[in-house]
Amino acid sequence: MKLQNIKQLHIVLLLAITTFCIAFFSCKSNNNKITPTQISLVQLLVGDGTNQFRHVSLAMDTKSVINTEKKIPDEKDTNYVFYSLPMDTLYPDSVNEGVDTLNYFTVAYNFDTQKLNEIDEDVYLATDSSAAALKLRLVDYFTSKYGDGTTDGDNILWKIKKINGKTAKVSLSDESEEYDYGKLSLVYYIED
Repeated sequence: MKLQNIKQLHIVLLLAITTFCIAFFSCKSNNNKITPTQISLVQLLVGDGTNQFRHVSLAMDTKSVINTEKKIPDEKDTNYVFYSLPMDTLYPDSVNEGVDTLNYFTVAYNFDTQKLNEIDEDVYLATDSSAAALKLRLVDYFTSKYGDGTTDGDNILWKIKKINGKTAKVSLSDESEEYDYGKLSLVYYIED
């Protein structure tokens, strides 16, 4: 073999060994890292389906509702608790991080005699097309969970169940047309 071919063979072998070592140690170190718990955007916004909304259900007491959120409320009154939350599906527990002003959501819990009687969630998205796509995903979720909804103007309503003889409902509306960005509004409430 010529000296030039031997040098080229050494370079190729050195590159192969280096690449193997980098890949091996990279994989080895990734096994020790804590991996995030990724969830869907629908699950972040409305929960996994075990409760009516996120970790709560209508008619829960104030203290129980506050204990379900992993963040101190942005606003709190005797009949009202408000949160601004990041739309982070990769790290859903990172609620104390800063909120991206283009993509985030707010949740307002409203109480009557210390019992949860209304939940208002506003979802803010960078574009109206992303709001329309998310609305379709939410419609699919609510329809599979509660059956076909009824249309009332720009709102779609689903009956959740009876609570203390009153009907609980959820309303979904796309309010993007009124804004320069995407905005969805979800309201869970007990009908009077």
